[in-house]
Amino acid sequence: MFTFLNDPTFPSLSEAHKPFVNETVMDVCGVTRPFAVSKLRHNGDVDILGSDVDPIMATKALVRDFLDRLPYTAPCVPADSELRHEVADLIASWNAGLSWNHEHQRMVAIYTACLTLADDLGHHNMEALGQFVGRFTRGEPQLHPALDCLVKLLGTLHEFCPRINADAIIASTVDSVSAMYVEVLSQGDVISPFATKYPFYFRLKTGIAPAYAHLNFTKSWGDDVGTYYLQLLPETELVVVGFNDIISFYKETLAGETDNYVNMRAAVEQKQAISVLRQVIAENLDSVYKLRQMAAPQPGLTEIYLGFLMGYVEFHFKARRYRLHEIVAEVDEQ
Repeated sequence: MFTFLNDPTFPSLSEAHKPFVNETVMDVCGVTRPFAVSKLRHNGDVDILGSDVDPIMATKALVRDFLDRLPYTAPCVPADSELRHEVADLIASWNAGLSWNHEHQRMVAIYTACLTLADDLGHHNMEALGQFVGRFTRGEPQLHPALDCLVKLLGTLHEFCPRINADAIIASTVDSVSAMYVEVLSQGDVISPFATKYPFYFRLKTGIAPAYAHLNFTKSWGDDVGTYYLQLLPETELVVVGFNDIISFYKETLAGETDNYVNMRAAVEQKQAISVLRQVIAENLDSVYKLRQMAAPQPGLTEIYLGFLMGYVEFHFKARRYRLHEIVAEVDEQ
C-alpha cells in the first residue's frame, strides 16, 4: 500500500483535509500491487462458530474464504496522477466549479468524495444533511461546499449517462443522503424482532447501492445494447452493500462497533454475528454467480461486471482503514 501523504507529487493540502483525501478519493485514483488471492487458504467446512472461538480470527477466516471463493484478482488499473491532483485540489477548496471532462473514473471519484464527506457530516453537521433534499428541490445553496459540489455533479449526469441511469442515480443519491440523516437520528433505537426486513431495507438506502450499480453504464456503452442490463441491477445492488459489509466487518469487530448491518441483522434474527456474516458471504457469492450467468449472453457485459466487482474489492484493499492488508499479510507469512 502506498501513502499519498508521503508522495512528493501530492498537492499541498491543509492538515484538516489530508486524512479525508488519503482515505477516500485517492484510494479510487491510485493502484497498489496485484494480490494473488489464489494464495488464500480455503476455509472449507471448518467449524468456526463455536462459543469459544476468537471473533477476530473467525472474521479473518471468513473474509479470506470470501476473497478466495470470489475469486478476487486485482485489475491493475494504471494510476492516474493527473486525476489525483484534480480531485485533491477540488476537495482542498470545496469551492471550485466542476470543470472536468466527463470521463468515467473522474465522475465516480468525485461522486464518491462528495458522498463520503456527506456521510461524515452526520457526526458534526446534521443540519446540512437534514436540509439537503429541501434545498436541492428548491434550487437553493447547500450548507456545505461538498454538498454544493454534489448537486452540480448531479446536474451533469444526463449528459454522461443514459436517461434511465441518470434518473436512477439522482433518485438514489437524494434517498441516500436523507437516509444518512435518519441513521443519525435513529441511533440507539431498539429494533423489533418482527422487523426482519428492516436491516436490509435501511442498508440499501444508506449504501447508495442503486447509484453505484447504474454508474457502470455510460451513454457510450448503454445506448448500444438496449435495456437488458437492467435485469442485473438487483443483484448488483446487493453486492454493492454486501461486499462492503463483509470487508468492513473485520475493522468494525476490532473497534468493537455493533451499529452495522451484520450485527443489526444478527439481533433481529437472534443469531451470532459471525453466523450472519457467513450467511451474507453465501448470499453475495450466489449473487456473483447469477451476475456471471446473466451477463454471459450480452457482448461486453461480462467484462464490465467483472471489472466493477474486482475494482470494488481492490478499492477496499487500497483504503487502509479496512485493514485488509493485515488479513493478506497473515497468509503471506504462512
